[in-house]
Amino acid sequence: MKTEKFSGTIENAYGNPLPTAIKFEGAFEAYESIDEIKAANDLPSNDEVVNFVNAKRKASKRQASMTAALEAAGIQKPTLEDPKVQYQQMVKILVTAGKSQAEAEQLAQATLGYTPEK
Repeated sequence: MKTEKFSGTIENAYGNPLPTAIKFEGAFEAYESIDEIKAANDLPSNDEVVNFVNAKRKASKRQASMTAALEAAGIQKPTLEDPKVQYQQMVKILVTAGKSQAEAEQLAQATLGYTPEK
């Protein structure tokens, strides 16, 4: 086994945005081979494997069905060719880099020459 670390930032909690993002970190012992899992007697049961595979297959088909329904309704996924998407992504990146929301919006507007509709 080896120790793997993880970290992240929480921006929303319990359905509400947080006033400031909260950073977290931790670690866990990760298996490096199937033999380690077997030796630890940590393999999933047959029922757990069936549930996992079925959930994965359902999620895949559900996403495909949702995409087809959106396309049939004429709704296209926005791309980076869309100025609104460019603006939203730039603001998100600038906020992550430490700018305030207002600073990020102002800088993105100046850089892209785009003003979002309020």
